[in-house]
Amino acid sequence: MGKYYNGVNRRNWSAISVNKIFVYGTLKSGFSNHLEMLSGQNCLGSFLTIEKYPLVITGPWYSPVMFPEPGVGHYIQGEVYEVNDKKLAELDEFEYVHLSKGFRRLDLTVISNQNEKFSVQAYMRARKHIKQIWSDYIDNYQDHRYIHASRR
Repeated sequence: MGKYYNGVNRRNWSAISVNKIFVYGTLKSGFSNHLEMLSGQNCLGSFLTIEKYPLVITGPWYSPVMFPEPGVGHYIQGEVYEVNDKKLAELDEFEYVHLSKGFRRLDLTVISNQNEKFSVQAYMRARKHIKQIWSDYIDNYQDHRYIHASRR
């Protein structure tokens, strides 16, 4: 029996549907969760949010979190990946979308250095669910204190 997500058997999903995901933290190339979660996915390059958002380092694992508060903070630098529905469900599980205090996949717009705009989705978490914040607002996640799940 395959795993189910929102009542759909993942085994039967096709790879045809393409979703654009903006990543700003440990899923970026060169960071600890990239190989496991996004290796082999099509990277469209580096992008910047067209609205400011608060991005901070949080919690006991020093996780990067972007709050869904447009207009606050900085323009956030990150990468955009094209993923199929199966990979999107894996990312949703990784980001604990199924939990009430987990991340939410929200719509936003990003722009490239070549002025290409894309409507994408990014994982954000409500500020009220965060107990510890270790940084001021940042625009480009480069912190390597994050403690990977395999080391907890």
